[in-house]
Amino acid sequence: MGLRELRKNRNLTQRELAQMSGVNFRSLQDYEQGHKKLSSASGDILLRLSTVLGCATEELLLDAFEGASILPHNQMSITQIQTQQLFCEKYKTSGRWVCSGSVVATMFYYAGEQHILPFRAIFDEKHLPWLKEAAALQMEAKIDDILFSQTEMEG
Repeated sequence: MGLRELRKNRNLTQRELAQMSGVNFRSLQDYEQGHKKLSSASGDILLRLSTVLGCATEELLLDAFEGASILPHNQMSITQIQTQQLFCEKYKTSGRWVCSGSVVATMFYYAGEQHILPFRAIFDEKHLPWLKEAAALQMEAKIDDILFSQTEMEG
């Protein structure tokens, strides 16, 4: 569920949400219309919006991942999925899966920044160890990309 849907579900206008959250009205419009990416907003803006809307900051960001979904053949509840702890051994980084509506993503922090990556799978107890390993590899690949980009910028 995206920013617009969350706002409408709370019966708020854009102007009301802007006033209540302290987020610039024009910026809020840009986020809703896709002119600005909410994923590039500061943590402060995400926190203020999520507080007013009564949701987790991840819920504001998950809308961008249409390719990721909780598939109908899952044998685990959303709560079971979200409580799984993920760990990338190579970079000693923890993460977890986050769900919103029918979307699931891998979320972790690296170098002070939050990263959310789409994760599409059928969740069941039998395959859970492999799914956790796949998520850890996903985290590792993202961190590798970040480090490679930093090396390119320095060189």
